[in-house]
Parts: sequence; C-alpha cells; structure tokens
Amino acid sequence: MKRIRLDLQYDGTDFQGWQSQPGGRTVQDLLERNLRALLSMPRLRVFGQGRTDAGVHALRQVVHFDCNTLIPTGRMPLMLNKHLAPSGVVALSAEEVPETFHA
Repeated sequence: MKRIRLDLQYDGTDFQGWQSQPGGRTVQDLLERNLRALLSMPRLRVFGQGRTDAGVHALRQVVHFDCNTLIPTGRMPLMLNKHLAPSGVVALSAEEVPETFHA
C-alpha cells in the first residue's frame, strides 16, 4: 500500500467546506468520489490537513490517502484534474510519502 500526499487548490464558493457532511457538497466528498473511480478503490478515504468552512478557498491544502495502484504518482494530478476541472478543485502535485506521514 502506498501513501500519497496530494496538494490541492480550490475555489470554495460552491462548497459546504472541506469535511464530508450528510447532504452537503464538500471538497472531501468530491475528491474521494473521483479518486475511488480513478484508482478503482471503492473504500478509499482522504485525510486533510485541516478543515475549511463553507465558501472558503484554498491555495495549497495538503491531503493524504493510501492506495494500491500502478498509476505513477506523478501522473495522478493530471489524470485526476480531467475529472475535477469543472468543479473548481485542482490537484497541484502528488508524491509518495512514508506511511508515518499524516496531513
């Protein structure tokens, strides 16, 4: 299992904040849904460095997740951004980090 650090940028205008909420449109939910589809991992969970409130933007929010994939880590942002583009969320970079890393 690899641990991946992903740096994000987003316009939070249309989001209920970072953290998953029932019935809310959140950055975490959007990111998890797209990563699960991209990596074919239905149980993937994303952990963020902090939370944002509704309407708050991020210039470089750090998140991490664990995955088993053959997709090269450096290509993940490009592949993910194809799905995220209309949402206002952009993956800036990805790198494999030690399993002790926690966003």
